[in-house]
Amino acid sequence: MTARSALRARPDFPQIARQTVLDLSRAYQGNLLLTRLLNDRARIVLALLMLDLNFEPPDAPGLTVGRLKTEATALGLCSPGRVAAILAAARLLGLVTSAPDIDRRRRRLVVTPRLIEIHKERWRTVLGAMRPAFPEGEIGLAHLDDPRFLAAFVAALLRPFRAGWRIGQEVPWLRFFADRDGGLLVAFALYEAAHTGTPLAVAPLARNFRVSRSHVADILAKAAEAGLVERVDAPAKSGPGFLAKPPLMDAIEAFSAIALVRQAYAVREALAALPPPQ
Repeated sequence: MTARSALRARPDFPQIARQTVLDLSRAYQGNLLLTRLLNDRARIVLALLMLDLNFEPPDAPGLTVGRLKTEATALGLCSPGRVAAILAAARLLGLVTSAPDIDRRRRRLVVTPRLIEIHKERWRTVLGAMRPAFPEGEIGLAHLDDPRFLAAFVAALLRPFRAGWRIGQEVPWLRFFADRDGGLLVAFALYEAAHTGTPLAVAPLARNFRVSRSHVADILAKAAEAGLVERVDAPAKSGPGFLAKPPLMDAIEAFSAIALVRQAYAVREALAALPPPQ
């Protein structure tokens, strides 16, 4: 049995998955920068690339616009133009800044403590949620402020993506959400609402996740066509609502299991990369 299968077979896994999704949703809703910068698959992986390049030794090329464009294109994440736009926004928000370099021809960038803390906040959420199932949750939380551990942890999280792994390969239904701006957050909200049987309308979803109503409506329309959500008629004032159907519920739980297991593996790899205590 794989680690993921063993996790999903636990009697308490539904509670673990629900808590993971709930905590992630709260983290995003409470942080505007997190919502705007890390709310689809491409941006999440791009942010890991930025951190990984940033953590390279001083004599390495490090983070530059050109290198990030090359890496993102090679991984099929997004266009060079989108990379430039995301970096420009990050600079304006004080998340990335210029840095001196031995090679004056190279325009090196560094991520700021603010950006690192945004990521650490998200990782703390997942590490905390995984504690009932994995000792690596507590271990990771204890080491997350160690720069050496953090660099190795980021590299370990990024390794599957560099090898060509994509969430859509293992959880195909998530492709309707993961590659859309705010799509994962919409899916998380639908998952949580299904536990109470409360249909969600387009307007509050758009407002909560700072995307347009037409964008959310399009996500939900395509998800409904695929059999992932059910449209529920409601009074004209609030408009129709939507409920997650079993295939989407299973997809979100599969996503949660993948996220928790990958975090556990990343903690182990990062610990192994640390020098032995003196």
